Amino acid sequence: MKILAVTLEKCSGCAIFVDDRIVFSSSEERYSRIKSDSSFPLNSIKDGLNYTKLQGKDFDKVIICGNKISLIPSLINEYSSFSLDDQIKAMDEYWYPNLVLGENKSFLEVFKDKINLEQFPYNTKLGKKFDIFKLQNPYSEEDGKNVSNFFKQALSSLLEINEDKIIHMEHDSCHAAYGFYGSPIRDDNTLIITADAWGDDLSGTLALYSKDDNKIKRVKEYHHKSFQLGRIYRYTTLVLRMLANEHEYKVMGLASYYNGPMIKKVEQVFDNMLQNDGLEFIFNKDIPDIYDHLKNNLKNFRFDHIAAGLQSFTEKILVNWISNVCKYYNSKSVVFSGGISMNVKANLEISKITNIENFFICGAGTDETLPIGACYNWAQMNGVNPKPLTSLYLGSDAKYEEKEVLSLSEYTVTKFDSSEQILEKLLEGKIIATCRGNMEMGQRSLGNRSIIADPRISSNVEKINNSIKKRDFWMPFAPIILSEYQDLLIKNPKNLESPFMTIAFETKDGKNKIPAAVHQADGTARAQLLKKEQNPILWNLIFKFYEKTGVPALLNTSFNLHGEPIVRTVNDGLRVFKKSELEVLWLNNHIIEKNN
Repeated sequence: MKILAVTLEKCSGCAIFVDDRIVFSSSEERYSRIKSDSSFPLNSIKDGLNYTKLQGKDFDKVIICGNKISLIPSLINEYSSFSLDDQIKAMDEYWYPNLVLGENKSFLEVFKDKINLEQFPYNTKLGKKFDIFKLQNPYSEEDGKNVSNFFKQALSSLLEINEDKIIHMEHDSCHAAYGFYGSPIRDDNTLIITADAWGDDLSGTLALYSKDDNKIKRVKEYHHKSFQLGRIYRYTTLVLRMLANEHEYKVMGLASYYNGPMIKKVEQVFDNMLQNDGLEFIFNKDIPDIYDHLKNNLKNFRFDHIAAGLQSFTEKILVNWISNVCKYYNSKSVVFSGGISMNVKANLEISKITNIENFFICGAGTDETLPIGACYNWAQMNGVNPKPLTSLYLGSDAKYEEKEVLSLSEYTVTKFDSSEQILEKLLEGKIIATCRGNMEMGQRSLGNRSIIADPRISSNVEKINNSIKKRDFWMPFAPIILSEYQDLLIKNPKNLESPFMTIAFETKDGKNKIPAAVHQADGTARAQLLKKEQNPILWNLIFKFYEKTGVPALLNTSFNLHGEPIVRTVNDGLRVFKKSELEVLWLNNHIIEKNN
């Protein structure tokens, strides 16, 4: 069986499934170099076809993720081109007039200067078969048909296939399939939870896995107007004048710096908006515009108080809900997917729920992995048992010609023979960028497109920020920890697997042992727990570091310039290396070092 699936909104991209597993997945941003690119994923599809040596005619099915996908974000590249001022303009000039004043404004009229039809892989006359300025938000049924035809024509033209080979798949069923089939858990009655802001009119679902039937069955769903946790977090981020749909992780990172009495007062604002009662959520129907309500009700609170109150509210409501759900369905194994599953601090608290014995979160549970879930879902529906993800190294390899690097006369270029060479530079306190092997899928680097350093040296945080990252002062870096030696550094009483940096862990004196790779306010670590079979070369390097230092971990952060996507190719890596103050670049077969 061969399947191609695409996601067409935030962080657009694709996945390819062959036989019983995912063999490729990537996001368009890695090719365009535009963060969170929401344009048509032309380049990622082409790279996937090239990598797998497949053509459109080879696929049994092509899947568009989502039944009610929006053309608007693609037309204006909303998620990648909007500035903070643009987002606030959208709230003030579109959402407030429509939600509160009852007007009927067109989103595209407000942002018509951003419309880009040239991104689609065919003559734009196909886009002129309907009036895009009349598109409603949310869509009418007629709009939905037009938009579906629009994207089917785009894919049909690109892949040279008949449109009847292209189908849609519901948003949250993709999240659920990714969360379960991508995980190693196959326990009977496993609870599959999805939670996000919106997808096909839902913002959450519950499903159960039956081992006898080898199927997952949805048992409950939540309408987006009742379960609005994702929107509350998103618009609080915007109230704090950070980019919504992008900087929620910054709010989570900021939250730990305040632990005082104002948390409860801020929580009351959110409690008055959304409550959990058993399995149900109740949203205050007197609030038509969440952003406007938050802006007015949070204006007298300090920024760190708001972040702390929001995170505390989020953790409490999720823990309460998931505790109730586990008891109701008598589930002891849980997988979690959807955008809200990216909140690693909430995941830490969920992992502590007494009834939960096994808890797993696949990497990048946001919409960029919907295509992986779509492939899994279709395969399972057609008699194929999908293999779990053993890693997220699903992109193309960092190949290069030797002559390309040997010609870099301004640097010292050495043949890579042994991890001892990299170890030596780490112990010298040098910051090392990696661009080797297959690229990671998702927003978290897992060692192949990373910046690594000695986690014992606290000054490495400032050094990395000054040389390349330019991160906000409160944001921590994270560790890659050898799974077999994790007990030396973190508390993991349930021995949970976390190969994709999806759970924060409390540490054992982490502020002193690995100060550069923990959150300095609370000492937690968003750890990648690495097994040897997942990345043998990286595992061996960290093991050698452990033998020398007694610390089975390295500091890890993504290899990119501030505001850019993670690097993809060696050329991307060299460009960033040249523009930054990084000292060493580690490629498949060479080490490039700047001369003093």
